[in-house]
Amino acid sequence: MIYIYLDNFRCHTETDEAGSDEPYMIVTTIDLRTSVSSSGFPVPIPASRAFLYGPFQDVDEQETRPVSFRAFWGLNGEERALSNPDDAIFIASLMENDDGNAEALRGFVAAAANSALFASLDVTDRATRVTRVMEAINSAMNIPTGFPSTDEKIGGPKEIFFTPQDIAQAETGQAADRKFGFEGDGGAYTLTFRAINRGQAGWRFCFRCHSLYFDGFSPQKGACPAGGGHAAAGFVFYLPHDHAGPLGGQADWRFCHKCFAMFWAFDPSNQGLCPAGGRHEAAGFVFFLPHDHNGPGQPEWRFCDKCRVMFWNGEANKGVCRAGGGHNAQGFNFKLDFT
Repeated sequence: MIYIYLDNFRCHTETDEAGSDEPYMIVTTIDLRTSVSSSGFPVPIPASRAFLYGPFQDVDEQETRPVSFRAFWGLNGEERALSNPDDAIFIASLMENDDGNAEALRGFVAAAANSALFASLDVTDRATRVTRVMEAINSAMNIPTGFPSTDEKIGGPKEIFFTPQDIAQAETGQAADRKFGFEGDGGAYTLTFRAINRGQAGWRFCFRCHSLYFDGFSPQKGACPAGGGHAAAGFVFYLPHDHAGPLGGQADWRFCHKCFAMFWAFDPSNQGLCPAGGRHEAAGFVFFLPHDHNGPGQPEWRFCDKCRVMFWNGEANKGVCRAGGGHNAQGFNFKLDFT
């Protein structure tokens, strides 16, 4: 279960446009494994989506810019398995922004890719399908979206590929990077793409009870011991599951499907107290949460030995515990990955 995303880019040479560059990138993702049901039988119909990064302002020669985390695999930005890299197609395009509308061009690229996919449903050769989609995207990149100066291509579109070895490395929690160069309109850039198993996203801090809960079932917010549903604030956390990440971690942390909180399920005879009533009930992944390490993350996440949930212990206010009063910290100091 991995994320794939644009991690950073470097401007080696600015384009011929006046002033600093303002580049933007469009990444088209195609999932070749999707299907629709027809008369009860699955019919393979590839799904696609175009993602926009930028425009980035005031980019100068010999400058490297990090890009805020935003995955383009899967199609909704979620973590997803990719056991065979040939099951997906990633095509990146690089543009210099002048008077054009980057979001409008993203829409044109998305439509062109979809049209090429449907026009090639009878094509079984992956390389031929990639070529046809790239041709369609290259044409769409020429569509003017502004006046009087149109946006310019920095080279043509390129397929971004990860090898099976890259994917295997990424699944261990170690990042696998691929770099691709783009040259055109007088400019030269290198884009770095990254694949990594970062963990499940959507975990949030509840500012009412101070517990860690899963916020991925909107509009449902679980059950908060302070009353009603949980209320999210702050960071979005990414939590390793099914095996420990590169920073290690304590196993047997689980999602309670009744209250949506993260709780420690190690002891079958003591599953803690759930604000939805009774004991916590585990569902889904087994999480391995990293603790007492020197890597990145937010510290001061702790185990409450009264209700057994994970809560934030970084301030005097200890939240609201289902067992009464505030939470009580015991054990490891967990340090969790966030964006």
